[in-house]
Amino acid sequence: MVQIIIPVGPSDKVDWVKKSVLSALSQPVDDVIIYDNSQRDDISNLFQEINDKITYIKDKRMRKVNMAKLRNKMLSLATDKYVIMLDSDVIIPKDYSIKIVNKLESGIAFSWMHYAYSEDEIEKPLSLTELNPNLGCAGVNLEIIKKIGYFDERYERDEDIWLYAKLKKSGYKVEPAEGRCLHLNKVHARLDFSSSLSEARRNLWRSKYDVMLIFDGLTDFTFLTGYSYYGSYYILAILSVFLHPLALLYVPLIGYGIYYYKGFRKYLLNLVPGLALAISFPYGLGYNIIQKFK
Repeated sequence: MVQIIIPVGPSDKVDWVKKSVLSALSQPVDDVIIYDNSQRDDISNLFQEINDKITYIKDKRMRKVNMAKLRNKMLSLATDKYVIMLDSDVIIPKDYSIKIVNKLESGIAFSWMHYAYSEDEIEKPLSLTELNPNLGCAGVNLEIIKKIGYFDERYERDEDIWLYAKLKKSGYKVEPAEGRCLHLNKVHARLDFSSSLSEARRNLWRSKYDVMLIFDGLTDFTFLTGYSYYGSYYILAILSVFLHPLALLYVPLIGYGIYYYKGFRKYLLNLVPGLALAISFPYGLGYNIIQKFK
């Protein structure tokens, strides 16, 4: 009735993969499927050691990373009604799959667990500001995914946001489950300026998919608040050139950011990725206009 599917790629760390797979094997599910397109001997050898405990699917490396296509491939391997997708750098705590399955059995089409970046955070309660879905530790009702035609493969990235928006527009329920999965890759946590810069580089192309959602009529304005907040930094800078007193508005603007992120350091670590996201909006808009009139 429940299967866990883990994708393994060419750049994955072997020790992270092992921890992720072992956490999946600790869950009360019918099957753990490994979809390995890494074409790496060290990873292949790891799975040979536990081949009797998993369903191991080996495939060729993707020429170009397309997360929607990867998700579709993963789901094509599933035979059960409920599928939990677990990324190879994520650990799901023992028996936590039950929480996701309970959501799915209650009629939720897509349920996910937010991330913890240390073991101390695993039991941290969800906050009202944690809205973004993810597919790194998430369950879906496969029958419903089939009804909406699987993932739209134009969304090479941000396929989790697309699924959230598509299901909601189609009248299905989506919501997180209680608890957290442990993310071993701390880059996304923005704990230092190096990871903050890495996120900023990623955000320079994200607008392409955010604007695509707008053009597809799938916009959830909850996920556009970053553009309005960080975009106001640029707008205020331009207006202040002509009307200097307007620069004083940076005080409440920055104050709100410090309040939201609960401290000055965390605010700074999120500022750079946020400004990168906002300044990329013209690129996202231009890209989608060109695609529309091709």
